[in-house]
Amino acid sequence: MDYLDEMEKSARARNIPVILRDSREFLEKLCRERAPKRILEIGMAIGYSGSCMLRSCEAQLFSMEASTPNIKEARDNFEKLGLSERVTIIEGDCMLNLPKLAGEKFDLIFLDGPKGKYVEMLDLVLPLLSEDGVLVSDNVLFRGMVLDGKPVSEPRFERTAEVMREYIKRLTTNTELETNLYHIGDGLCVTKFK
Repeated sequence: MDYLDEMEKSARARNIPVILRDSREFLEKLCRERAPKRILEIGMAIGYSGSCMLRSCEAQLFSMEASTPNIKEARDNFEKLGLSERVTIIEGDCMLNLPKLAGEKFDLIFLDGPKGKYVEMLDLVLPLLSEDGVLVSDNVLFRGMVLDGKPVSEPRFERTAEVMREYIKRLTTNTELETNLYHIGDGLCVTKFK
């Protein structure tokens, strides 16, 4: 079994959120085709999606994560995969750290952080996207509760579903952006400047 498969299996067994298999394949293909040089990942968890991207291109990865145990495990995983030299981990709250990147540009931004903050994060990440870069947003269909008419299964998810609806609306109505919504995994939006 490939080490990435072991990481995925371990994360699922411990309820650590990692991208679904078809999302992984989509992201790997995107990285192979676009060959980004600089990737920003918001929501690293244990380094699974970051490792998938790095193994598909020669990019430098800048990855944000707030959980100290996740950061420690991610460092170990990047080390085991021989990817540590290409990774910069930005520790702490992404809402505090994103403004510190002002002036930086990234060819690919993978947004997989706190779902309830996606709308707020949009204004922070778009200035970081290079002119021909791509923003990939994960979990935008949030368990089928966003567009599919599926009822919100728990009251605690209502706010997240609302945020995702608003987020998709902002992406698709912004005249400067071109966004495609894919029913892959938990829903992926792929956005670029027109």
